[in-house]
Amino acid sequence: MKYSVIILFNLFFFYSFLFCSFGKDINDGNKFFYKQKYDEAVEKYNSAEIKKPNDAVLYYNRGNTFYKQQFYQQAIKEYQKSLGLTKDKNFKSKILYNMGNTYLKLGDLQKAKEAYIQGLKLNPNDEEIKYNLQYALVELNHPQKYQRQNSTFDKSQNRQEENKQADQQEQQKYMSEQDVQRLIETVTQQQRDKLKEALKPQKPQLPPVEKDW
Repeated sequence: MKYSVIILFNLFFFYSFLFCSFGKDINDGNKFFYKQKYDEAVEKYNSAEIKKPNDAVLYYNRGNTFYKQQFYQQAIKEYQKSLGLTKDKNFKSKILYNMGNTYLKLGDLQKAKEAYIQGLKLNPNDEEIKYNLQYALVELNHPQKYQRQNSTFDKSQNRQEENKQADQQEQQKYMSEQDVQRLIETVTQQQRDKLKEALKPQKPQLPPVEKDW
């Protein structure tokens, strides 16, 4: 019995140490992120992954770091991992918002639109998602005005025409045809340029505090 108790206490302290060490790695990674030391931030997040490989916050933060490094494909993979590891709707909406921004950087307007729509379903009051969704919808209606962020991405005109009707159906969920037309007329080139410059992932997250049972 004493042997079992000792083992249980040892396991408790071991896992407590791992969690504390994990939290420190995340915090240190976040500090490096804000100092724009992205390589060091990734190293800390990698260290945290060894200790707690199924943590949604970890992959979200590392995705944000890859985004800042312009490693957009890697950022998408991290966001997808994070999305699959959390059930929190607000957190999921943040992940989807960042995914949408990343797809915009890749020049994939269709996937950006889909990510924003999913995020808006989870958090209908998020004004940033609404604005970026509207921006993506406008650009889908005026693809010739969109400047691709990644020269390797190439979307054919035929594909855009085939998807146009489906896009309009998706728009109806949130805006009427009149709203879409009004949006197209009112979003200026200056606003488009401003958004392209301002696309940033939301801030890194701290590890959630686990409940004491």
